[in-house]
Amino acid sequence: MTPQNLMLLPLSTPKLSIGCPILDDCMGGGIPCNSITKLVGESGSGKTQLCLQLTLGAQLRPSHGGLGGSSEPLEDIYVRGVNDAQQLIHVLGDLEAFIAIDHTRLPVKLIVIDSIAALFRSQYQKTPADFKRQSEMFFNISGTLKGLANKFGLAVVVTNQVVDFIGPRDGVNGVRSGNLESLDT
Repeated sequence: MTPQNLMLLPLSTPKLSIGCPILDDCMGGGIPCNSITKLVGESGSGKTQLCLQLTLGAQLRPSHGGLGGSSEPLEDIYVRGVNDAQQLIHVLGDLEAFIAIDHTRLPVKLIVIDSIAALFRSQYQKTPADFKRQSEMFFNISGTLKGLANKFGLAVVVTNQVVDFIGPRDGVNGVRSGNLESLDT
């Protein structure tokens, strides 16, 4: 097997149906396992609603577009609230042990983080040192999520809200969510 031959092989990974054939088609069949999918949009665009739909869909049998697993109790949906990025890193360590023990009725197949950016907004200022710490923390979280996705065959979905920085007289303190006057941001 050569690297060139590997490129010719189709990548087959389980996918979680979004529940909409058009969106599934745009995503090449749905949300892929073994990777991280980022949903980005303005506030109120439906990112959280889509994540809730995915947590329910993950429990469906693969023949119905699901992953035959549980999500991270409601009935087979496990929820952990986190307040900052450091707490998320701790929870991800606990989550790895939780998945490895395999004491759930259905295997965990989906991790949703809604919203990844919210964990960083209040924790850091805008100094170069804080930007560096924020980047290191973000890469740590991303690497951990990618490792969990690969190790356990999980689909990982994170959301992020789009924010436009305009000017001192626009929005609230010069920040406006979305761009109501134009589709160009």
